Amino acid sequence: MHPDGRWRWHWDPRFLDGRRPVGGHRSEFEQQLLGAARELKIPAMLVRGGSSELVQEEHAKEFLALVPHARFADVSGARHMVAGDKNDQFSVAILAFLNDL
Repeated sequence: MHPDGRWRWHWDPRFLDGRRPVGGHRSEFEQQLLGAARELKIPAMLVRGGSSELVQEEHAKEFLALVPHARFADVSGARHMVAGDKNDQFSVAILAFLNDL
């Protein structure tokens, strides 16, 4: 919490140093996550910042191949924190998804 009493988002940039392969060798945990994604039956949506430093276009394509019923929004001009970077575009995408449920 900051001195003004508000909470702020914080993450460790060292996270970017880790391996995030698309295809190829994956850890057991990553294999479990992929298996869980393949089993998703509930409505799902991926909102990606078009300039995300964490979720590359290839990652989004891989997720959509695993969860073909998922909706997808690629928000140009946003980085990884889409809701903070382009809140209006994020809200439009999420509300459209929710209204279709």
